[in-house]
Amino acid sequence: MEWNNKSEVRQHFIMALCGGFFGGYAIFGRSAVFGSAQTANLIELVSDLLGRDFREVLLRLGALLLYISAMVLFAVLSRKTVWNLKYLVFLIETGAVVLLAVLPENLNPIVALYPVFFAASFQWCVFKGAEGYACSTIFSTNNVKQTVLSFCDYFLTGQEQAQEREKSLKKGRFFGETLLFFHTGVACAFLGLKALGLSAIWLNLLVILAGLCATEAQEGRIRAQLGGLRLNGPV
Repeated sequence: MEWNNKSEVRQHFIMALCGGFFGGYAIFGRSAVFGSAQTANLIELVSDLLGRDFREVLLRLGALLLYISAMVLFAVLSRKTVWNLKYLVFLIETGAVVLLAVLPENLNPIVALYPVFFAASFQWCVFKGAEGYACSTIFSTNNVKQTVLSFCDYFLTGQEQAQEREKSLKKGRFFGETLLFFHTGVACAFLGLKALGLSAIWLNLLVILAGLCATEAQEGRIRAQLGGLRLNGPV
């Protein structure tokens, strides 16, 4: 259903905006600690282990365990319940915003971003792409790769292979637009922090609300077509 595909894409872009805001808040507001991924955290964890800074080891291990626990929660709920986990994402991220807003400014930046480690991981599990593409809404590395390679394929494919060119163009645009929305969220976080300080995190509630509205619009239409309450939805 075309309207359903468009709704999925709309939700994906909104969640990329949300992920970008969380990422920008983490980098610009909490001492350049990126709370949406684990690469830097694991590198620092090895450094702390070798440097025998066991306090930092425990803090970074805590961040890793929170990230993993969100994945475990997703795995359990997706197999053992019929819940539409998209709604749980919005609940968790609202809770993360509230926690981030009340945590003291001088708190260790890793601990201060514990809510982001958990919320971003759960978002990644649930909102994992659209249009048949696996595409992250919480960080950008693979999205950059897919954008560049897809446009390279488009320009390097001969004019006689119109269908292949069209597929490459569509894929490149999708990943490129995801990057655009993600970094728009980053820019909003930067400007918000400049204007409001760490209280700028409250602004992300507007994005979360937009995601909730887009999801409910899709789910409401599906429920109307099915003629009843739809409990289980796409995750």
